[in-house]
Amino acid sequence: MRKFLILIVSLSVLAIGATVFAADFNIRGYCRQISDVVGGSYQIEEACIQMENESKRNLSGMYIPSRIKNYCTEVASVVGGSYQIMEACVQMELDSKSRIGN
Repeated sequence: MRKFLILIVSLSVLAIGATVFAADFNIRGYCRQISDVVGGSYQIEEACIQMENESKRNLSGMYIPSRIKNYCTEVASVVGGSYQIMEACVQMELDSKSRIGN
């Protein structure tokens, strides 16, 4: 439920014009933005930080082809710099790549 809520709030940040970050995302800044969108919840901010750190660790252990890395970094940057969004993007892109045989 929390991951779903964070994803929804992340997309809300996109709708209000979030700042684009480089590939090295600012987890604390991003999660503060997410928290602020829902009224300043420390619980949401803490959960966001934990999930962002987990996704960052997961991504660091993956082999990601440069085409997918570049695309998903851009997608994650558009929502404010989210490792969760990047991880989901990478997973979907790798799945699609394997299905089409590339």
